[in-house]
Amino acid sequence: MPSYPKKYLVVCQKKNLLTFNTNTNSMRLPKLAAFFLCLSILFITSCNDTAELEDENIYYGKALPMSSSQETPPFTSTATGSIDANYNRLTKTLSYKITFSGLSGNATAAHIHGLGEPGVMAGVLQTFSPFPAATSGTYSGSLLIDGVKFTEEYLLGGRYYMNIHTAAKPGGEIRGQLVLTK
Repeated sequence: MPSYPKKYLVVCQKKNLLTFNTNTNSMRLPKLAAFFLCLSILFITSCNDTAELEDENIYYGKALPMSSSQETPPFTSTATGSIDANYNRLTKTLSYKITFSGLSGNATAAHIHGLGEPGVMAGVLQTFSPFPAATSGTYSGSLLIDGVKFTEEYLLGGRYYMNIHTAAKPGGEIRGQLVLTK
């Protein structure tokens, strides 16, 4: 019977039908190449592009109206405003811009309140500071939806609102409900 080097494994020794090269050093490069090829294909096929991620995880509120008729109780005022807001579920950040005009006097305070659906008064959760002491203007900011003071469930359920206070209307002159959609 022939003597085979250690690197060969003879499956059927009597007839020498099938031999395998068991020297694993010669197979290392092809195995690594196959592994990295499979890994890169998996990575490419499982990743969404940035636009898809934003579509899936960002909620918007565009030109949400602020008015005295949304205050509790409602009243008549010529003051108006709007809120542009977006919420990023990945970073848990609510960004907003408030635009207002026609207040009866300079703004004395502005807040985000909750939990309050339309027509329901709620406590102050966040004071906007320094809010412009003017009858018209803009204010921008952002806050973390931390899951404690502010929750994603209540934000996306429309249970928070923003309002602006004046000396003539210390309870709030205009109010806008945060209603965010995809």
